[in-house]
Amino acid sequence: MSLIDEDFKGGQGIPFIALEGEGASAKFQLTEEARNFLETLTAPIAIAAIVGRYRTGKSFLVNRMLLDLCGNGFQVGATVNSCTKGLWIWNRPLRVKQQDGSELNLLVVDTEGIGSLDADADHDAKIFALALLLSSYFIYNSVGSIDENALNNLSLVVELTKHIRTKASNESDGLEETGAEFSNFFPNFLWVVRDFALQLVDEKGVTFTSKQYLERSLTPVSGFSEGVEVKNRIRRMLTAFFASRDCVTLKRPVEDESILQKIDTAEWGDLRPEFVSQVKGLRAKVFGGSPAKTLQGRPLDGHMLFVLAGTYAAALNAGGALNIGDAWS
Repeated sequence: MSLIDEDFKGGQGIPFIALEGEGASAKFQLTEEARNFLETLTAPIAIAAIVGRYRTGKSFLVNRMLLDLCGNGFQVGATVNSCTKGLWIWNRPLRVKQQDGSELNLLVVDTEGIGSLDADADHDAKIFALALLLSSYFIYNSVGSIDENALNNLSLVVELTKHIRTKASNESDGLEETGAEFSNFFPNFLWVVRDFALQLVDEKGVTFTSKQYLERSLTPVSGFSEGVEVKNRIRRMLTAFFASRDCVTLKRPVEDESILQKIDTAEWGDLRPEFVSQVKGLRAKVFGGSPAKTLQGRPLDGHMLFVLAGTYAAALNAGGALNIGDAWS
């Protein structure tokens, strides 16, 4: 899959699902700007949503690595006020050509950073669930390595069974959601690990891929302590929920700290060649691995995506779960 043109570079990030109001009275609202944009899009469309903890360089991943914009792009920071929180969407699609020669509109959705000081875990879980259910390609951004701490930061996965239902309300019989069928509805999952300094080499000196690194990291560890059980539960859920999963590791982009301070405006030539090569691989993976979003086997168009998002937002505002079964019917 390859980019057909770069018309998308003339776009900007606009609020998609904004959080309006304060505290307990805050509500998710879809914006008129997003409606006007999405109504212009015919099927098929793919949606790549980027999620990550605040202050982990998520904006650099979206703006510089994916959109290839120098000094501008999405402005979704951890410190923005509540009326600009929620999910944002780039208001021009990336037109990509698929392997069979057909064309697809790829939409890029950015989210507020999770884990910020002024947000609670329940709010973060809702943002996480919205991005998950509206996307066809879910990109999780983190820094360092996939260690116990990184897995702990993904503990929101455990909360998904509270916020998502797979059976329509008239079919659930009041049973608790187990998450057993999540993989039938969840998007492709890509874990992007930034500033990665480890060598992907096993005990015998044999190299392995970043995807194999992810699979190794998701293998349950031995032990019976509460901490081990919690981490292993996260591992099992990630493995069960995301049938299609992958990983990209990226070196630190520069050695020079002074360039790091202004990384958003740095030219590609200022960055480490190995990092630039890895970014090209990341872009190829996202552009080539974002499947069309479907609903009951039908490819979504922009109007259907807007209606689906509205259904989910209304459910959250009513204090309910995101019911895939009801939305699918």
